[in-house]
Amino acid sequence: MTHAWMPRRLLRTGRVAIVAASTLSLIALAGCGGGSVSGNSQDSEGKTDILVWTQTTGDTAKALKGIVEDFNGSQSTYVVQTQYAGTSDQFTPKLINAVTNDQGPDLVLGDSTPQKLSQVIQTGKVVPLDDRLDAEGAKITKKNFSAGMLSTGTFDGKIYSLPTEGGDYALYYNKAMFAKAGITSPPTTWAEVAADAAKLTSGKQYGIYLPIGPGEWPVFTWQSALWSAGGEFLSADNKKIAFNSPEGVAALTAWTDILRAGHAYPSSLATPADGQGTAGFSSGKVAMVLTGAYNQKLLDDGVGKENVGVTAFPTINEPAMNIGTNNSYVLQGTTEEQDGAWDFLNYFLTPDVQARWDVASGYLPTNMETADAPAFKEFVAKDPRLQVLVDQLAYAKARPSVLAYDEVSAALATEIEKALLGKKTPTQALADAATKGQAALDKQ
Repeated sequence: MTHAWMPRRLLRTGRVAIVAASTLSLIALAGCGGGSVSGNSQDSEGKTDILVWTQTTGDTAKALKGIVEDFNGSQSTYVVQTQYAGTSDQFTPKLINAVTNDQGPDLVLGDSTPQKLSQVIQTGKVVPLDDRLDAEGAKITKKNFSAGMLSTGTFDGKIYSLPTEGGDYALYYNKAMFAKAGITSPPTTWAEVAADAAKLTSGKQYGIYLPIGPGEWPVFTWQSALWSAGGEFLSADNKKIAFNSPEGVAALTAWTDILRAGHAYPSSLATPADGQGTAGFSSGKVAMVLTGAYNQKLLDDGVGKENVGVTAFPTINEPAMNIGTNNSYVLQGTTEEQDGAWDFLNYFLTPDVQARWDVASGYLPTNMETADAPAFKEFVAKDPRLQVLVDQLAYAKARPSVLAYDEVSAALATEIEKALLGKKTPTQALADAATKGQAALDKQ
């Protein structure tokens, strides 16, 4: 096995043996990563090696292997090999350590924490993509993405990464419970959620589970309620906290009122394996839960596919959704390495290839043309519930791309939990979160 601490020059020295064994090598990462050192980056056949770091495992890794093999067979200039680079909590520190020591990949494919990319950009090793996207004859351009999608990789006015895997969330509900309670249609507003939750609460069964607990999930979902109420998370220049507003209070109150009335599960259902309450839904503890297509099979298996309904995220004043994306970006290397990384990223983002990946992985399209690809349309036709999640992408927005986002989010998650548990009013909770969040913004 090739160890992760081995610089990429050595990876490439052994390329003939690697190719002979397998076109794709998923190498377990034990240390900080391969190398982005300049040097001999060509194999014995004169092709340029392109090293791609991923966070992909299991069946999706097999699907990626097929895509990589097809790319390698489609042209004679580059040979892509992938390397497993660790889980999301490990990834950014390892990448920063690698690139600051002139090591690392040519391309990161599917970084699951794109809001942390600003930390990597500070190393000076991430290649801006604007010129390539604007180039005459470019296969993938800015027009392929919605404004919200593009914003996930935009820092200080430059595009450093592109969303390659999309996701959002919706309100999942138990049809059998709804029918028993005499509810004939799913709620479309948070006021309707509150009314339905009251009808669905009985004994140890609650109407809904609202995200309670530390971590990003409560903040990620609540931001959609904030936007729906007409509020903003940060100021337009990303320098001031903006969620501490009348709109923010209205958004949080929409949740705390349901809990205070006793119609939402009164504590956290989050576990290491389930941060979104899906186990509570499957066991009949709650009738509604916020989650995404990636958990749909779990819910289907739990209560039966015929009993699992999906409706858009409820509104306060207007439709709103927060984009979840995994983003990909090119890192500094030789001209050939950067060109090869870009060519593979373009290939991966073409509608037919992305559709193939989405069907295999459960992600949603980021290239707007992918939604019309035959393979993806056939996939959605088999389960029309997915169309709800696809439709929300048209108006979805992204979390702000700022260095201090993690600290701001952590402070807000703590205070949202206190408000939901009745320890603080929404006004108090948001004011305290704003104080801590502003301090983080001021020092970034």
